[in-house]
Order: sequence, then C-alpha cells, then structure tokens
Amino acid sequence: MNFYRYLKENLRLMVFYFLLMGFITMVIYLDRENRMLKANLLYVISVSFFMFLVFLIIDYSLKNKQIKRLKDIIKAKDKTPILPAAEDYKDKLYSVIINDLYKQYINSLSQIQEGNKENNEFITSWVHEIKTPITTSKLIIESCDIEVDASLLSSMKEEIDKIDEYVEKVLYYSRSDGFSKDYIISEESIKKLVNESIKKHSLIFIRKQISFINDIDSSFYIDTDKKWLIFIINQLISNSLKYTENKGCIKAIAYEYDNEKVLSIVDSGIGIKQEDIKRIFTKAFTGDNGRNIDTKATGFGLYLSQKLAKKLGHYITVESEYEKGTTVSIHFPKWNDYYVTKM
Repeated sequence: MNFYRYLKENLRLMVFYFLLMGFITMVIYLDRENRMLKANLLYVISVSFFMFLVFLIIDYSLKNKQIKRLKDIIKAKDKTPILPAAEDYKDKLYSVIINDLYKQYINSLSQIQEGNKENNEFITSWVHEIKTPITTSKLIIESCDIEVDASLLSSMKEEIDKIDEYVEKVLYYSRSDGFSKDYIISEESIKKLVNESIKKHSLIFIRKQISFINDIDSSFYIDTDKKWLIFIINQLISNSLKYTENKGCIKAIAYEYDNEKVLSIVDSGIGIKQEDIKRIFTKAFTGDNGRNIDTKATGFGLYLSQKLAKKLGHYITVESEYEKGTTVSIHFPKWNDYYVTKM
C-alpha cells in the first residue's frame, strides 16, 4: 500500500484534525484576554502538526507490515489463515470470523473427500464385480457348441467387449485422482503394448475390414506405467476405429528426437474439424463427429487419456484434416523425472 492510498483511507481522521486545530486556533485568537503571542501560537500549531505527521508515518509503517504479511499469505501455497496479531478489537473480531469460516471450510472439505472416497471404493468394487459376469459371458460364447450364426456370436462378443471398455473407463476415471497410490514405472516395449491393444480390438478390425500397420521398431522402449499407458493406447485406437470407415487403415508409428520420444496413431478416418480440435480434450465435449456418428460419443475418452498421460509425465497432441484422417500422438519427454534413457 502506497502512502497516498493510506492518506486517502484516513481522510476522515485528517479532516477531523484540521477542523479541531482550526477551532482551537479561532478560540485562542478571538479571546480578548488571551495573552499568547502569535509566534507562540504558530509554534504550538507547527509542533502539533509535526507530531500528527509522525503519528501518520508510524501508523502507515505498521499497517504496511500487516498488509505485507497478508499478501505473503495470499502468495503462499499453504492457505492456512495465520493472520497477523490483531491490535484492536475490530481486527480481533475479523480474525475470529475468518478462523471460524476456515474451520467450517475444512470440515466441509473433509466430508466431501470422505464422500468421494466412499464413492470411489464403491465404483472400484462394482467394477471388479461386474467384470466377473463379463468374463464369464465371453468364455461361454467362445466355448459355445450350439450351432449359431458365427456373425451373431461375433457381434455379441463385440458388444460385451464394449461393455468391458466402458467399465474400464469408469474404473480408471474413479482412480485418476488417487493416481500416485497406484502406479509402477517400468521399461516397456511400445510395439508390444500397441499389439496388445490391437488384439483387444481385433473383432472390430475384422468386422470393419480395417487394416493395421505396426511400424514401430522392436527396440523402441519408454519408461512408464504399463497398466495406465495401455489404457490410454486403447482409448486412442478405439477412437480411431470408431471414426474410420470400413476398409480404412490405421497405422502406429514411433519417432525419437533429441528431447522426446513420440508414439503416433494415424488413421484414414473422417478427421476432425479445426474448430473442434482445440476442445477435444475438454471433459464431455463430443464435437460435430460425436453428435453425428451412429455410436454416440461420451466426450470422456480423450479427456481422461490426456489427464492420465499428464500424470505419467507424458502428454497427447492431435493433428487432423477434416475428411482425410487424424494423427494422435503421445509424447514422452526425455527431461521427465520418470524417463530414463536406456543404456
């Protein structure tokens, strides 16, 4: 706070002082029996003004220190309201009010966190329970001896795979905030992870007659958490399959640069409009494609993938040309704390 602002805030005090000094001066000056010399009166006024000025400077200095402490609290990461010691009754009341509000906030936050924890535990438990009948259904279909149309069985298995994918999405979303408790960094082959994802989506590749090219070198390794990264790759390939027409093509390519490694999933799909690209990582954003496609999009896949990728120290970018295709890339920066160059 500058001195001009301080004077502005204490304008009433200064007006009162000058009115008081003016009144005293007029009383002394108009008193006929007054024996005080004008020089002495001027001396008294000058001394009182000097003392008043000293008081303002000292008060300004003290309040400035308090304001500086408050600004330090605002800038600090720890927002615990450790306020400067209150010097007057009004400030003490403010401190009591602020501390009471802070305690209420902490209590409310604790209740919300406890509620979220219970919800996450329920979702995790539900996902594990629902996976059992899903797995059982897959096994029943695979071992079915009854003469049933093969395309019908394939369609049933594909739909069950979709349910499995949606359930996994719910599980990973519920775990995303507690990511630090559930990851293990290890050196992984990107080619193997991509092949694992392709195997998971093989029925859709076959049904839509989409060809896949894995152009990744077997020696291409990165340090990451396998479980979380395979989920991200699954989401990207699932999106490519969703927006690629029958008899299209999807290709996986990997590059290495001085500062990063990059995995790109390239498809020959319908592409993304330029006005939608900036928002595709926004939660629940489906865009023009998501609204028009037969399989309705939820707008959570890319949002969740980007969120998890950043927690791993990676990040995702998208390049697309509408009606020609899309390239989605996962970047693995070499300066990242998790990244260790293979020796």
